[in-house]
Amino acid sequence: MKHFFLKTVLFLFAFTLSNCESKTEDERWNPELPPITQIGANTFGCKINGQVMIPRDSRVSQLGGIPTGVTYGWSTNTASYDWIKAVDRYTNRGGVAFKLPEIQKLGVGEYIVETMVGGYVSTKPNVIYMGASYFGKSPTSGYGSIKGTGKIIITRYDDEVIAGTFYCKLKNNIYPDDIIEITEGRFDFNKNTINSKRFR
Repeated sequence: MKHFFLKTVLFLFAFTLSNCESKTEDERWNPELPPITQIGANTFGCKINGQVMIPRDSRVSQLGGIPTGVTYGWSTNTASYDWIKAVDRYTNRGGVAFKLPEIQKLGVGEYIVETMVGGYVSTKPNVIYMGASYFGKSPTSGYGSIKGTGKIIITRYDDEVIAGTFYCKLKNNIYPDDIIEITEGRFDFNKNTINSKRFR
């Protein structure tokens, strides 16, 4: 009886181990969304079609260094805006990008996302758009926001911190019936340190 029990335990252990090894890194990766904060915690996260995406830097160097998981910037030229891009560069979970025009004047508030097709439209500098990359029907094509399906909600905006939440539906730029949904989005950046933080 003991011999049979030992064989069973060893079999189950071996089966579990082989099953874990056969999974891809994307399947093994099981992150949690960061909490919603407004303290400059340098966090970002959302769900893309129900799957958690948090940014991670690339493991492979390219010209100019290692591509980062998060990029934040702003412009104070004729068209003032802030922009955010966050990508999981390890897996096929994709990434999210959005542009916040005139946010430097408008500050805290709820902003309705407009339609974006194929990229940000320079002729509409005051419209908020959202874009995404995701391994859908075509891994080489991106997704653009659909008007009226989402908001970017800024909960803090000052010289030190930009923080908020977001959600939206987006349409594939090539296959219009391929629609993804971004939910439970949140970000909390310290403007002075976010671009030097490593996301691993």
